[in-house]
Amino acid sequence: MDLLRQADVFARLSDPQLRKIRKLLKERHIDQNQVIFRQGDLADALYIVLAGRIRISVNNPTGNEKVLNFAGVGDVVGEMGLLSGDPRSATATTSTDAILLQLRKADFDSLLTNDVDFMRELARVVARRREATQQRALDENDGGAGRREGLVSVVFSPRGGAGTTTIATNLAVALAQRTPDRVVLVDLNVLFGHVPLLLNLTPRTSLAAISAVSLRQMDRESFEFYLTTHADTSLRVLAGVLRPEDGELITAEQVRSVLELLRRHFVYVIVDMGRSFSEVNLSAIEVADNILIVCTPDRVGVRAVSESQRIFRELLRLPGDPLQYVLNHLSPYASMEPEELEQALQVRFVGSIPFGGDTPARAALEGRPVVTRWPNSVVSKSILSMATRFEQQVREAFALAAR
Repeated sequence: MDLLRQADVFARLSDPQLRKIRKLLKERHIDQNQVIFRQGDLADALYIVLAGRIRISVNNPTGNEKVLNFAGVGDVVGEMGLLSGDPRSATATTSTDAILLQLRKADFDSLLTNDVDFMRELARVVARRREATQQRALDENDGGAGRREGLVSVVFSPRGGAGTTTIATNLAVALAQRTPDRVVLVDLNVLFGHVPLLLNLTPRTSLAAISAVSLRQMDRESFEFYLTTHADTSLRVLAGVLRPEDGELITAEQVRSVLELLRRHFVYVIVDMGRSFSEVNLSAIEVADNILIVCTPDRVGVRAVSESQRIFRELLRLPGDPLQYVLNHLSPYASMEPEELEQALQVRFVGSIPFGGDTPARAALEGRPVVTRWPNSVVSKSILSMATRFEQQVREAFALAAR
């Protein structure tokens, strides 16, 4: 009963109604990367997600997969085909091992005919999903005057080992889960970038292989060749280099050109940067809408961030107020309290990530993001909260652009 109530369509139904529905449902356990139904199939059942994640996608005219959405615990999948009687409009594939409840079409039709409350709740869920789909289409097709450009956010720390790559990677994954196909993560740590390692990806090429002139002539479709897709979340990843020695090939002009290209075609552009103020890093900082500075709760971390503040404010003189601060606890012990840190730096932290034990290290070894491997961990919850803040920032920016 409690499991059924996790699904929106059943959340408001009475216990007797739920008991009746539960008798009609068949539990199915499906392994990762298995197709539940394909685009064009006859719609013969709907599914309620009890555990795991489901990727909903279509094939575009060029034959490439386009991810529409991800369904998680409590979501209903496949109901539109039952309502319309049309073939499946999309393909559903398990991104992880999943447990589903299956409701056959005959039982579904019987419920719609005999249970007014169920029909009303289903209509509410379908209407909300349709509204979200229409809004996404508007976001993707908005062009010309008042075009909505994406948000470029640089994740930076002047101190090595502060966790910037873990934060950038998991923040990008969290946003990609909420905004499929519209998030890209750029690994600009040109010496020792580990983003592909954390996601168990093997890039075939890198930014170092593309000239600035070529970048200015590309659209999203042509640039897709240079991006690596994280299949579980649809996140796109651009490696800065494939080998550390290739870092010398990347120029400031390349970085500016690629970030301007990406912000035209993605809602969120997350950049994981090294800790130096090199020409390459400075070019990314100049383009960025957000500069997320990662601070650790100790005097060494505070001193490094304080010196960075001086460079940002006195030497770079960035327009607006792009600096935001995140506190990352790397150990269970902190030599300074958050309030003391805020007072020393004269800032307010927009996020605080608690010590997560060995969770980040285990996730890295497995090549899986913390937010998908352990979504209920304290680290995941903190990063998901940061993702919500980014979503609000984008909504506000889009609202202003639409005026």
